Amino acid sequence: MGRISWGTIALVLLLFFVGTGKISKAEDCGGDRFCSFQELNEVYEEGEDWEIEKRTDGDQRWLVSAIHGGGIEEATSTIGTAIAGSSYPYYAFKGRLSSGNFSNLHITSTRFDEPQALEMVGSAEHHIALHGASGTEPKTLLGGRNTELKAIVKNQLEARGFTVSAAPDRIDGDHPDNYTNRTKSGQGVQVEITRAQRKAFYKNGDISLSSRNDPSNQTEAFTTYVQAIQAAMQKYEGI
Repeated sequence: MGRISWGTIALVLLLFFVGTGKISKAEDCGGDRFCSFQELNEVYEEGEDWEIEKRTDGDQRWLVSAIHGGGIEEATSTIGTAIAGSSYPYYAFKGRLSSGNFSNLHITSTRFDEPQALEMVGSAEHHIALHGASGTEPKTLLGGRNTELKAIVKNQLEARGFTVSAAPDRIDGDHPDNYTNRTKSGQGVQVEITRAQRKAFYKNGDISLSSRNDPSNQTEAFTTYVQAIQAAMQKYEGI
């Protein structure tokens, strides 16, 4: 019997530890616990741990989305539903865990494949995808492949006093597989809103669930921000 190489031993050990769960798949999933919606759905229950909010009425050329809504990236789905109103189709995947929504329910945008979400984005030409970013400065970081719409969003936000810059490479949303760009046109705009900016949308900077669910807690900045995005969408339509 020939010698077993160290490479073979290492491979066997790797397979063993992965199989026993001692090595996490997070490294292969952009740091996320799950690589796909199917994996998430095998562990967490709809209606209890997560929910989907969607509306299909309005201008079918558009989609407004918040795939990390609810408690995953707080306030993104609240902002999204306000932007969409009854004028545009809207999709949100919302975390409902009492804690740990981001660490357990976040699926990175290039892997997000919930079937209803894919159907809606695949039917749209234009897409505003809302996300939450870290940051102690009130700021919006813009990404995505629709450079023309991105420029208009930037202008409309800045005209109303908001600080805007290009998103850094790690969250620039320019990959074709990014949910933002999975439209008919292959492009969209990813709106990354820092935590400080999201806190500014609520009285006393409170972005807890109870505060987000109470419209009376929204500040003037919330309304102005929503109006800026809506104005950008309307201006883009008129080009």
